[in-house]
Amino acid sequence: MNKHSSENLLDNNGAIKLQVLICTLGEAGIQRVAKGEHPHVPGVEYLVSWQLPDGDVAIPDELSRPDFKIIKNTTRGLSRNRNLSIAAATAPYCLISDDDLDYFADSIAKIIDIFDKNPELDIATFKYSGADTKQYPDHSFNLSKPPRGYYISSVEIAFNRNKISETGVSFNERFGVGAEFPAGEEDIWIHDLLKRKLNGEFFPITIAYHPGETTGTRRASDPDIIRTKGAVFSHTHPLSWPLRMLAHVWRNYRSKTKISTYKYLKSWLKGAL
Repeated sequence: MNKHSSENLLDNNGAIKLQVLICTLGEAGIQRVAKGEHPHVPGVEYLVSWQLPDGDVAIPDELSRPDFKIIKNTTRGLSRNRNLSIAAATAPYCLISDDDLDYFADSIAKIIDIFDKNPELDIATFKYSGADTKQYPDHSFNLSKPPRGYYISSVEIAFNRNKISETGVSFNERFGVGAEFPAGEEDIWIHDLLKRKLNGEFFPITIAYHPGETTGTRRASDPDIIRTKGAVFSHTHPLSWPLRMLAHVWRNYRSKTKISTYKYLKSWLKGAL
């Protein structure tokens, strides 16, 4: 569907059912949003939480659409922005997003359908395509019992807003781009939600295209990313993180990455402790 289609954005009841929560920073970020594919889909609104810590910037003409809502703030840090976008949301369902994604209209509509047909569902994760060539299982499963090797990226996550709000769980603002630990915020957020017995499920549906590699993939050998792994694993696996650390250290040694085994271990321990 053409992103400039004039199709009515409301559902049959005249209400927004899904908000796509796009987080972005500065002038370059909003320009990425403007260049992306955001199809008009009945019942869908794109809510842009725009961080402008260095001063105001004009909104691009491309975003002057009835299905776009832009809120500005002067903060820094992706997790802080995620929390602000969730606090500003009003639709029953939300989809976490970044500023550099292209969406598929049919798949966005399926997200609404999945939540409508599964009222017990609190969290749903999906697939994206792109340069990461990320591998996914070909079947649905409960997020509390994921298959080996599966991990979640933030832009794959949709949720029932009321159910999430009731838990009081927010993104840990020490994690994510622009924070002390530059990744891992989605791992901790999902872990804390599932600990509160929320029901989450993976669906093998591709909802978006991401043109480049994610931070975790692009900076896999960066000591800051390894330090972040240590911090994340000590939170999500408080008893078994030392064994998991040794497994990752061995994997790093065998893969002959650019970072030495000593530095890998030192970075991991620094994050964990």
